[in-house]
Amino acid sequence: MPSRRFVEPAELKLHKIIVGVDYGTTFSGVSYVTTDKSDINDIHIITKWPGDAHTSWKTPTRIAYKKENPQLQSDKWGFEVTPKLTSYSWTKLLLDKNAAAAQYDDPRLFSDKKKDDDSPGMMRLPRFRDAPGVCEDFLRKVFEYVSAKLRREMTDLTFDNTPMECWITLPAIWSDEAKDATLKAAKRAGFGNRPYDEVFTIAEPEAAAVSTLKQYSGSGSDVLNPVKPNENILILDCGGGTVDITTYTITKVEPRLEFEELCVGIGGKCGSTSIDRKLHELLSQRFGGSFEKVPWAQKGPGSKFMICFEAIKRDFGLKDENVERDLSPINLGIPTSEYYDHEERLIRLSYDDMLDLFDPVIEEITKLVEQQVEEAKKNSASAIDRIILVGGFGESPYLYKALGKWCRRNGGITLMCPVNPQAAVVRGAALRGLEGITPRMKRARRHYRFKVGNRFREGQDPEDSAFLDDFDIKRCGTRIEWMIAKGEKVFSDTFRTTHVETVYTRGRPVHKTISLYSCALNDPPEYTSDPRVQKVGEITSDFDKNFDFGPNVQTTYSSRLKKSVSKFPHQVQVRFGDKGENLQFKNVVKGLPVSEAVIEFGNR
Repeated sequence: MPSRRFVEPAELKLHKIIVGVDYGTTFSGVSYVTTDKSDINDIHIITKWPGDAHTSWKTPTRIAYKKENPQLQSDKWGFEVTPKLTSYSWTKLLLDKNAAAAQYDDPRLFSDKKKDDDSPGMMRLPRFRDAPGVCEDFLRKVFEYVSAKLRREMTDLTFDNTPMECWITLPAIWSDEAKDATLKAAKRAGFGNRPYDEVFTIAEPEAAAVSTLKQYSGSGSDVLNPVKPNENILILDCGGGTVDITTYTITKVEPRLEFEELCVGIGGKCGSTSIDRKLHELLSQRFGGSFEKVPWAQKGPGSKFMICFEAIKRDFGLKDENVERDLSPINLGIPTSEYYDHEERLIRLSYDDMLDLFDPVIEEITKLVEQQVEEAKKNSASAIDRIILVGGFGESPYLYKALGKWCRRNGGITLMCPVNPQAAVVRGAALRGLEGITPRMKRARRHYRFKVGNRFREGQDPEDSAFLDDFDIKRCGTRIEWMIAKGEKVFSDTFRTTHVETVYTRGRPVHKTISLYSCALNDPPEYTSDPRVQKVGEITSDFDKNFDFGPNVQTTYSSRLKKSVSKFPHQVQVRFGDKGENLQFKNVVKGLPVSEAVIEFGNR
């Protein structure tokens, strides 16, 4: 496939508000800064949230609808959602529901989604909203809260006349469909809707790298163990729902930090929520119907019971004491036993119980790290110099100790965890907008290819043989030629094009559809019929009836249709390295981009 580069016009330099939004599975955070600032320390992270009297880096990713809670005057979100309300959590994971299960995904995640409304599992949706809709509703609350806060700080007049550039974080392992769903939900929620406002997406490990590498790249006595050129640094982002790993090579520290991806990143849906799901599984096995009949408000995400367990998780590993943990309150309606205290309404969890909950998740994370280390050695002949642990689950003492042991056994890799690791992603999102720091080079996470086909609107007949030769048949043979390979270098201006010839009737709008396929395997199949080749979606190109196709249009009279039909050549372009994480598509005529093409995902 041909590959070309071109440079976009210089961006308009405006005074802006930069906002970073870390939309997480369990908790979400927001950062902001204005472009008249110039330092990472100027970035503000919101720590005061509605419904919370304390200082918190993030607010729960949770929403309760007035429609289902008659006692409410309006929808509630975050800390405002009390345990007695019917509410929804963890819906972020359902944005990627059509993606095939990956090697390191928690298998309970997929069985949990199949439960009906009478047994809702740890993830559920209201009958009147799908996952993108719930995401939109939550992000709208975030947008309204952030906007109101900024208005108070800078006045309505200043806010209304200052463009906002927003960076929404998402897992690097997300499918293209899930990335698109997240971006569209953010736009519908209000981000990027005012004149001159913009909204982009950024991969969570990239945002974490921007923040932590910037933090460790300074000079002087205030920076301990600074990063150095040619170091290979693995960013391990352990969140509530996902674990993301990307390794970067530092190419320059002064005068400006520069880095690039060393090899293809890896990850899985095996974050700390896997421990919660495993807890429910353990208690169902141990207490049977007594636990399963407990109302969801008393045992689901956001309940006092699970808030108590969250505190137990957070402290586990601080000491190696073989002591019981008391998990409460919960009324099982059974007599006091080895595992349950009826009078105190608490469940006793032994040290071995905690190990059984944590160790399978730690093992999956360790396997991911091990695979990334081996990938670096295999493809780049490079050793990992240090691992930087970030994310909400990155604060777990038990996880840090387990990874430390693994690092000592595997060549003495340095393990580091920055102060407030749960804030690294949201701080990096704002820093990306403020300083434009981004990897100079990334690696394609999948193989991609076009498949050209013919679809016509009224007045366009696919049977018309006036022009339809074997052009598309040759392009759509069963043997695959990937236009970009997994692991291939991707720069800010990397794109691929495919040539298309469209038959149309003059004076009518033109509509053309081609398919986009991908494969995440390292060694992809040779044929499109292989089930491991996934259809990403249909790319549609539309031209109005007055569009000037130039001198290359060919026209002939179709005796069967009894009218003149025309054919013109153009190109469809997919851009891999544009600003933001999402793929972008353009229509190209006579070598120049003329409009955006639109993708409709096949599974949505």
